Amino acid sequence: MPLILMVGLPSSGKTTRAREIQKYFTEQQHRQVVLISDNELILQLNTDKNVLFLEMKKEKQLRSKLHSDALKNLTKENVVILDSGNFIKGFRYELYCSSKSLSTPKCLVVCDISPERAWELNENRAENERYTRKTFDDLVMRYEEPNHSNRWDSPLINLQLNDTLPAEEIRKAIFEVAAPVPNQSTINAPLNSSSYLYDLDQKTQEIINSIIKLKKQGIEGKSIELPDFEGKYLTKLDNSVSLVQLAKSRKQFLSYAKSHASTTNDQTNVVNMFIQFLNNTVTC
Repeated sequence: MPLILMVGLPSSGKTTRAREIQKYFTEQQHRQVVLISDNELILQLNTDKNVLFLEMKKEKQLRSKLHSDALKNLTKENVVILDSGNFIKGFRYELYCSSKSLSTPKCLVVCDISPERAWELNENRAENERYTRKTFDDLVMRYEEPNHSNRWDSPLINLQLNDTLPAEEIRKAIFEVAAPVPNQSTINAPLNSSSYLYDLDQKTQEIINSIIKLKKQGIEGKSIELPDFEGKYLTKLDNSVSLVQLAKSRKQFLSYAKSHASTTNDQTNVVNMFIQFLNNTVTC
C-alpha cells in the first residue's frame, strides 16, 4: 500500500538503500515489496542513461513509465519503492497527488551526499555503469532538493552515506499514520457524469489561460509553476511554445480524452493528465 520515493543525486547510493529497505520489509515485516528501478526501465527502453538524461523527450518517457508502474502496483498489501532520482519537484508532486487519490501513505528517503562525493563514487563504478561528466553535471544542476515543509515532500527521512538504515523510522512513517484522504483536486471525475465533458473543457482552457498569462509576463525557463495551479509545473517554457501549438495540443487532448475513457479514468485527474500531455508534446 505505501509508496517510498528514493531521492538523491546520481551515484548517491539510492539503489543500495532501496535494496536494504526491500530486504527489511520482505524478511522482517513479511510484506510484499515491489521495487521499481529506473535502471531497469532504461534497459527496457534500449538506450544509454547518459543519452537518455540529456534528451528531454526520452527522460519524460522514463518518468511517465515510472509513474505508471508505481500506480499499477499500489495496493493495500504492497510496499512500492520507486528507485529513481525523483529530482524534479513537479514529478514528486504528481506522485503525491496520485498516492493521495488512492488513500496511500508515502514517504521520501533522501540520500544526502555532496556532489563531489557522489562524483567520486561514480568514478569507482564499472565503466558501463558510470555517468559521464556532462550528464552528471546536468543532473546535479537540475536537482531540486526536497523540503520537508512542502506537503508533497513530507514525511522526509534524510540519510547520510554511512548512516545505518533507520528501518523502524521508515516503517512508522508509512504504516503508523492515517491514510491520506483524497480531496477534490485528487479525485477522478466520473466518466459517466453529465459534468465530465464540461469540466474537461473548462479545466484544459484554464491551464492554457495560465500559460498565456506566463507568456505575457515574459516568464521563461525550466520547471515553471503555473499560476493558479499550486505545485503544477511545465517542464520548460520559452518562445518556441506558441499559442497555435497550445490550442492544437488542447484539441488533441480533448479528442483523446473523449475517445479513451478507460485510459483517462486511470489517471489522477484532468489537470494532471493535461499538464503531462503538454510536457510530452509541447514543452519538450
